[in-house]
Amino acid sequence: MILGFRPKSTDQVVNKGDNPNVAINYTSADGQPFYDYRLYDVKDTYSSKDELDLKWGPSTLVGDNWHNYDIHIEPEADQELVMEGKKSVEHKTAVDLHFEAQVEPFRPGSGYIAFGENEEYYYNFICVTSLTVSGEVTINGEQKHVNGTAYYNHQWFNIHPSVAFHHWVWGRQNVGDYNVLIYDMVGGDRFGQPEIPLFTIDDSKGNRVFENTSVDNAKVDILDTYVQEETGKVTPKTIHYTFTQDDMAVEYKIFDPKEINLINVYGMASDEQKKQFDAMGLQPTYTRYLASTELKITRDGKTEVIDGSMLYEINYAAKEL
Repeated sequence: MILGFRPKSTDQVVNKGDNPNVAINYTSADGQPFYDYRLYDVKDTYSSKDELDLKWGPSTLVGDNWHNYDIHIEPEADQELVMEGKKSVEHKTAVDLHFEAQVEPFRPGSGYIAFGENEEYYYNFICVTSLTVSGEVTINGEQKHVNGTAYYNHQWFNIHPSVAFHHWVWGRQNVGDYNVLIYDMVGGDRFGQPEIPLFTIDDSKGNRVFENTSVDNAKVDILDTYVQEETGKVTPKTIHYTFTQDDMAVEYKIFDPKEINLINVYGMASDEQKKQFDAMGLQPTYTRYLASTELKITRDGKTEVIDGSMLYEINYAAKEL
């Protein structure tokens, strides 16, 4: 299940404007997708400036110092909403979940990625890569007690991601005894496409085993690509990362991806919006994948290889790689 609280939608919304929203995406055991989107007038929302305390309609998200979080979502009256090109009508989903962080939050350096000659633009994010989650979820009239794992990702910025970044590859996984975070970002054309390869490994106890925030210690190779059928864009298929730091080396490969969700922002845009995108050299798309991974860690003369699978995304604003 994917839960999202969004201050403003950057996706196409039919006949509803650009209001704050809550998104609930769920895939059943038999592979059937379920969508429940909620839109609110700004006057019906509240966001604290001092702590994690959000209220959007009757739904809430509260937390304390990056360690504990509680999400409450109530059923609401049915209405037809279309977001991300997908329709939801019934809004009977109910959620009461408690999240507890198992690792410390990660942020690269100061947490700020600066752009522009005078660094007048910034993009900031913090991610908690491993949390336990438990509680009650009601979907399609069926209430379930759930236990599992989750991640938390928060971003804020003063420049739109489609302008700030040419593309990014973002993924988080639990593999073997480790938690891995990859946030491979390439800045937009206007900034000269700077490479920003961020990567961390935590052990099962939440200790930071490896962290990379420098392009000097990283090598990124796109070994294979494919042409995305709906968008016609050449898209990474096999990516190989090499990170070196002191006496430790890490290789990380993402391969054999399967598309599970495509949001063709450009394709859903109006003719006028497409003209604006074209003038900026943009063709924004967002794709979520399930892929195989190989993590290779070499330290103290020994190499450990762990195979796994990962959900990851490619947010791809540019027209071409």
